[in-house]
Parts: sequence; structure tokens; C-alpha cells
Amino acid sequence: MQAAKDSFFRALQSRLATVNPARTIAMDGVVRPAILVVENEPYPPPKLFFNTFYIHWLGAPAVREFSGTLAPRYSLTAQLDYFVQGTASLQRPFADRGRLMAQLDREVIEILFPGSTEKLDHSAVPPIPLGSRLLWRWTPGLQTIADGGVLRRLTTVSVSFFLEAIPN
Repeated sequence: MQAAKDSFFRALQSRLATVNPARTIAMDGVVRPAILVVENEPYPPPKLFFNTFYIHWLGAPAVREFSGTLAPRYSLTAQLDYFVQGTASLQRPFADRGRLMAQLDREVIEILFPGSTEKLDHSAVPPIPLGSRLLWRWTPGLQTIADGGVLRRLTTVSVSFFLEAIPN
């Protein structure tokens, strides 16, 4: 399952770098596209990055039957979160939160389409193709949570893939 998670993350990271090259964060002295996988980051997190996409893996629903192959197709659910606070230096502080959220909404839609990528083993350098594709389905829906001056948006994506045989 790790190859599926890594391939999904790397695809979205690469797409974000194309859609908005300025959407970056600096972590440990490295500047990178502003998308993080929560389970791969330190806990507790050193700080919350605003205007950054967070991927939370919520679990793997039961194996679904897949006709035409002997290999089962698996599914993972990814939750994407992002937070905006707005700009403090405006004449009306933080009044641009809606515009900032709309920009992030547009970017999340753009990076999710098309809903597929090659599945790679990212534990090797360079990554090794695994001979299958990762597919995902996003049912448009963005949930908003307001917490004081911070706006948070959540959406979920269903990611499906084949498991590779584990070498003996």
C-alpha cells in the first residue's frame, strides 16, 4: 500500500508545482511544493502551515471485487485539508480569506484531475515503475470549518490500486 500512497502524493506534489509554482513551504531548510502527508511528518507538528495541502490517510475500505483479473483491487481514502488565515496587513485584516480559499479550491481541483498516475516504488532512486496505474475518484464536495479567524477546508478522495506481489 505504501507505493500507492507515495505515488498519489508525488503526483499531486508534481501537479501543484506546475499549477502554482509559488505555492511552496520551507521545511528543514528545503523549499518544496506546499503539500504534506501527515503520517510522514514529525508529531507533534512544529507548526501549522497555512495555504498548504495536507493529506491524511483515513484507512483502507474492504477489498472490492474486480472483474477481468485475478488480482484484487484495493481502495484507500485520502482526506485533503487546507487552512487559510488571510492577510493581517490589509486595511481590513484577514478580509481576503474567501479569495485565498477560492484560489486553494481551484488548485485542489486542478491537481486532482486527471484521476490517475503511474504506480511507482519511491523507496528506490530513481523510482521503479510497478506496471500498474493508480486511479482516484473525487466526488466534488468541499466542507468548510470556521475556527476563529482560520478557515479550514476538507475533501475526500477514493484511491484504488492493485497490490504488487511481495518477493520471497
